[in-house]
Amino acid sequence: MKYLNVKVIFFSLLFAFTSQTAMAASIQGKQFKDWQGRCQANDKNREFCYILQGFSADGKVPLMITTVDLVQDPKFPIITMRVSNKLDLKKQVVFQVDKNKPIGLKANCTENECSIAFRLDKRMLGELKRGGRGVLGFFAKGEDKPIYFPVSLSGFTKAITTLKKS
Repeated sequence: MKYLNVKVIFFSLLFAFTSQTAMAASIQGKQFKDWQGRCQANDKNREFCYILQGFSADGKVPLMITTVDLVQDPKFPIITMRVSNKLDLKKQVVFQVDKNKPIGLKANCTENECSIAFRLDKRMLGELKRGGRGVLGFFAKGEDKPIYFPVSLSGFTKAITTLKKS
């Protein structure tokens, strides 16, 4: 009887481990049109997954990296856009999906980059799923004209759905 219990526990743990590995693998390296699935270990050596999209003018050097993850809140993903540290914190930063109402955002900058992060509430998540393109608008230091970086929403719905399952 003891042998059977040990065997059941062993196979249960093996199943749980392979299920977690299979779920993480379900998004790692997958392409969802303009979005990619990625997974990596955090500082506590626990794996977390996210979706990613890069934007570059020359096809080589990224000007903006956009990620969406469920690490902080599984119900409301966090979108983070990372841009140059040349962003002017004193001026307005906005994000807009298609012709929907733009939202004002705050940026946090380090010596290497500026990041703009916000929670995708029900309204914004719906706009991203139904939309064709998002646009991040901001001013660079010393510039009078805003800079606009696009975020393609092609494949976003499939990517976020797969991310939620992983």
